[in-house]
Amino acid sequence: MERRKGATYKVSPYKLLINDGNYYLLGYGPAGNRNAPQIATYRIDRMKEVKLLNEPREGAEEFAKIEVESYTRRVFSMFGGEQKRVSIRFRNDLLDTAIERFGTGKDVFYRPDDKKNFVVTADVEISDQFFAWVCGFGNRAKILATTDVVKSMAKFLDNICSLYKE
Repeated sequence: MERRKGATYKVSPYKLLINDGNYYLLGYGPAGNRNAPQIATYRIDRMKEVKLLNEPREGAEEFAKIEVESYTRRVFSMFGGEQKRVSIRFRNDLLDTAIERFGTGKDVFYRPDDKKNFVVTADVEISDQFFAWVCGFGNRAKILATTDVVKSMAKFLDNICSLYKE
């Protein structure tokens, strides 16, 4: 597959996924600015000159470690950065929304916080899209942990607020 600026991707395929009307290849190969192979998603409609290579598939050990449902929830639509374990407090009326986003896999934990709120702890990929998603809930959601993610969220909000100050 052709990479940005004409370089070529060499990817070991694992699974086809669909999200928001787009098909993706879940594979083991280069991703982003990193040349070291890793699990990554590739938009199928953006692939050019795909060729089958007569070589052994790589990444079997990495594929065995991931839970595909959890991975897709973490990555699609809002994530795409460094993976971190976070805790977010939500109002109780957002339970279905949280379950839809994070699922109920073995690595996702839900607990009551008080009569009006619950906390979900899950692995997410930290990005501006993730912060914007949390912002969409207004005062009905708040990142509680980890400290570095909370600080990154505050910086994200400060950057937005600075656009509206004279």
